[in-house]
Amino acid sequence: MIGGIKRYTTGFRALIMVSLLWCAPAIADDDNLHEKPHTVRDLYYGVVLYEFYQQNYYSAAVNLLTAQQQNRLQHHDVDGQLLLGGLYLSYGLHSEAEAIFTKLIDDSVSPQVRDRAWFYLGKIRYQKQLFPEAALALSRVGDNLDDALREEFRILTSNLLMAQEKYADAADFLAEMVNDNSQSNYARFNLGVALIRSGRSKEGKALLQQVGVLQSTASDLKALRDKANLVLGYSLIKNDPNEAKKYLRAVRLQGPFSNRALLGLGWAEVEHQRYEAALVPWRELAGRERNDVAVFESLLSVGSALERLRAYPQAMQSYRDAVAAYEQELSALNETVEAVREGRLWSDLLSQVQRDEIGWFWEAELLPKTSEARYLTELMASHRFHEAIKNLRDLNFLTGKLNRWEQEMPALENMLTLRTETYEAQISRLTPEQTLDHVVDVRTSRDIFIKELRQIAERNDSRALATETEIQQLERLQKIEKRIWRVNSHPKANQRKLTRYRDRYRFFSGLISYEIDTTFAIRKRKIQNSLNSLDRELEAALAQQNSLQRARILAPQRFQGFNARIKTLNTHVSELQISVKQAFDEQKKQLQVMVDIELDRLRKRLVDYIDQARFSLAHLQDMAASRPVTTEKQE
Repeated sequence: MIGGIKRYTTGFRALIMVSLLWCAPAIADDDNLHEKPHTVRDLYYGVVLYEFYQQNYYSAAVNLLTAQQQNRLQHHDVDGQLLLGGLYLSYGLHSEAEAIFTKLIDDSVSPQVRDRAWFYLGKIRYQKQLFPEAALALSRVGDNLDDALREEFRILTSNLLMAQEKYADAADFLAEMVNDNSQSNYARFNLGVALIRSGRSKEGKALLQQVGVLQSTASDLKALRDKANLVLGYSLIKNDPNEAKKYLRAVRLQGPFSNRALLGLGWAEVEHQRYEAALVPWRELAGRERNDVAVFESLLSVGSALERLRAYPQAMQSYRDAVAAYEQELSALNETVEAVREGRLWSDLLSQVQRDEIGWFWEAELLPKTSEARYLTELMASHRFHEAIKNLRDLNFLTGKLNRWEQEMPALENMLTLRTETYEAQISRLTPEQTLDHVVDVRTSRDIFIKELRQIAERNDSRALATETEIQQLERLQKIEKRIWRVNSHPKANQRKLTRYRDRYRFFSGLISYEIDTTFAIRKRKIQNSLNSLDRELEAALAQQNSLQRARILAPQRFQGFNARIKTLNTHVSELQISVKQAFDEQKKQLQVMVDIELDRLRKRLVDYIDQARFSLAHLQDMAASRPVTTEKQE
């Protein structure tokens, strides 16, 4: 339904980003009920969200898987699983995503998480076209679904009902959405279609009329308005051509539905047998680019209208022009078929994406403006083609990643070789035995110092802890004392000066002794602390020595392990390259089949148009040969 137009461009991104990242961390107990939304309590989960919001979805998935493997999502385990399931779902890994959501349902999780898991399971099964299973999953969704997901849930449920052709149920369900401001117009359109298909045409047309007159500058809503008017117009061509023209004229001339509207305008005029009026929209349509079925049909319709106006020469010329145009397009189409088989279309499509990351959207606005794309507009607009191209693009991205990893393997080998050589060069310089002997010598000296300190403490020998400066000062004072005594024994000594010298000697001697005696305890404690520090350093040295010994034993094993791991990864990359190449080729084949079917359908249609134009031309030529045409109504 038309709701898919908007959902394809915005819906799934909103589905994942809003529902997975809007929610607060997993609600597993009552305390978490008071947590604020958007709270990130694990650094690695924050990195994942950063990559996700940057639209680096591949990096987000890789970081998330790494964090889960290393058990670094202590507070966001459930949120991480939901996000990973959504990423898997976006890449088409339905089985992996379904396994995650099923596990969440089986685990003891909060009602909010359980409802989201049931919703995603329903979406997966809907995409797999397992409609009864999808309906069962959606029926298990309770009242705890996030408001942002509630809207998607209603749209998905209505689409599921319509896919099962339960139009009456879909109409009743969609009726609840009509008053929703954000989706009211899409809901009205889908509800209108559902009502018409369920036999309630009057109610359905009334809703389509509301959509057909909406005022908006948004491109998607203008397209929706055109679609509604087109549906209304075609539904009234047979029963009320005049009313049909009113709706068809409301379709924009440059919109995506303008070609079909112009074609329908012509058929509405034909219903009143106003062939001249029908020629106006049909000739406008015939002059447009010939990449639409409506344009091809208009070429025949112009000839048919001229024939009914009895303008036989103009009708014959119109048929000739139509045949020439069809044959020209058929020739160009055949060349396009060859170009597609040569792979030009795929290279053009893949070259449009220049990003280093991949996500879950194929940029439709980047479709190449080539002859191949011109003939495949309808196919390229389909969800099936978009999904196939997205898969091809993702496989192409993975091919590039694997090729880069393959190129990086020699660098890893060189790094390992360099580290091995550096280790061997450094380890040869180390002599663990000498280091151990040195530690033993230091410890022996330390024991001597401890014993000596204990003896000093027992004797209370404060002079033993005097500093070198203090010892020099004491020795100098002793020399001064001796000189004083020698001078004192001289008969001519000046007793007054000697007395002053003795006083000064006693003062300085007492000052130094006082300093040494009063700081004895402090000095002893400092020495003890230094010895304790030495003990710690010795223990650290022994620990380092033991670590070095272990490194000498384990390092070669680690190098061998890294070497084996590099070889294993190299083999794994080569195997993945083969698998991805096979998947890429298989996807290309599937796309080729899709394109071949579309081009073959177009070729058959062109051949059919050529046959019809030639038959009509032959019929007019037979008429002209059998009798002269006397009455000609000029255009």
